[in-house]
Amino acid sequence: MVYVRSRKFCCCLPVRFGVFCEALIGIAVGGLFAVGGWLQIHSMLKGTLVLSHTQEISLWCLAVSMTIFTLSSLLGFIGAIGRKHSLVSLYGGTITFTTVLSIATGIFFIWNLFHAGGEEQVKKCEQNAQNAQDPSDPNFQQSTTVDNWVCQTGFATGRTVVVVVYVIFWLIQIYGCVIAFNYVSQLEEEEQAQFDHEKPAPQVTIVQPAYAFSERPNYGSGRA
Repeated sequence: MVYVRSRKFCCCLPVRFGVFCEALIGIAVGGLFAVGGWLQIHSMLKGTLVLSHTQEISLWCLAVSMTIFTLSSLLGFIGAIGRKHSLVSLYGGTITFTTVLSIATGIFFIWNLFHAGGEEQVKKCEQNAQNAQDPSDPNFQQSTTVDNWVCQTGFATGRTVVVVVYVIFWLIQIYGCVIAFNYVSQLEEEEQAQFDHEKPAPQVTIVQPAYAFSERPNYGSGRA
């Protein structure tokens, strides 16, 4: 085996270890979301779960994409263990696709979150708070005003937290793609180095000059 300098991430960790860990996490997390998505689809098809048309499409997309992500993570896990260039390359391409899809759907969700007033969520929050109070209480009206302020502030804070979580998750996904493709490049270097090492050395043929009468000329005969 020809030695090729290992590429690193986080200053000191080899990229092979990074692909191994992120593929393992992808199997666990992606598998969890995939199983949950298919269970929800099963309930929807049985009629026990009622969703809007948009929610049904989102659920199908989630289940299918997470299933593909889980299978590709499994291939990446096998590729990282066995140093398989094709499997790791396929894994890198798949997580890049899921990252782009995640960013696109996340931006759409955040846009809707900030452009929608959130009145429905705030009203539900107020209703739940009012149900826990006694309408005959003299301070009921004042409590209602406080509940409205709390629900409005909570909704605004929740939107900010969602954005922060999305951005952190996207940065982790993008860095995971960089790690995967760095390992793909390292495997390509290893394969090229192994090919160059096993390639036979070129044959060199030494041709002796031909002399007349099969005798070598006497170069020293003309010297004094």
